[in-house]
Amino acid sequence: MGYRMEKIVLALAFGLLLWPVFLSGTAQATDIVNLPPVPFTKASMAVRGVEPPAPLRTAQAIPAVSTDVRGRMAAPDVETSPAVAAARTSGEKWIEVDLSEQKVYAYEGVERVNEFIVSTGLPGTPTVTGEFRMWVRTPMQDMSGGNRASGNYYYLKDVQWVQYFYQSYGFHGTYWHNNFGQPMSRGCVNMTIDDAKWLFDWAFPRWDGESGWFKPTDENATLVIVHE
Repeated sequence: MGYRMEKIVLALAFGLLLWPVFLSGTAQATDIVNLPPVPFTKASMAVRGVEPPAPLRTAQAIPAVSTDVRGRMAAPDVETSPAVAAARTSGEKWIEVDLSEQKVYAYEGVERVNEFIVSTGLPGTPTVTGEFRMWVRTPMQDMSGGNRASGNYYYLKDVQWVQYFYQSYGFHGTYWHNNFGQPMSRGCVNMTIDDAKWLFDWAFPRWDGESGWFKPTDENATLVIVHE
């Protein structure tokens, strides 16, 4: 009887020692199960070498017109936009995205200084239309999205020259296809690497050469108008 009681006591003691480990493992597993699914068009916002959430560097203010933009719109019109009119008058840099032509135009005031053939969103994941201002930029990031269970998960490493103008919609370099001029994306504006770098270097505020996230101010964020 004494030997059996000793075995029971030892088993109970061993179980108590393992109980915290079991609880920890259970909590960890629960955390993983309850992670929210990655939105279909949302980039991971993870910059190589920087663990999110990384502090944003705020750009120095430079002369620019801070005319309010109207945000997401069904049918924005370049010719009637007050923000575009102000940019043309002041000589401000601004960007036009023409979805029907699959082209991006870069302007300084009324002068068109460059144009690019691009790939915008597919019918199921269209690019937003409206008037916006760049809200965050980074020279490189990894992007992921979709859902493994649905079979539309993707992971893209080292996407270069990324400039977001509305939520997770932005301009960026593209190395996984060369079919520019046709809709190909999940909502972003796909550009060649060289074209994306030109736009990144040209848009204000000027990039300071550092890695990580670079946040424009309200006064110096580049105007972007996207229309059909």
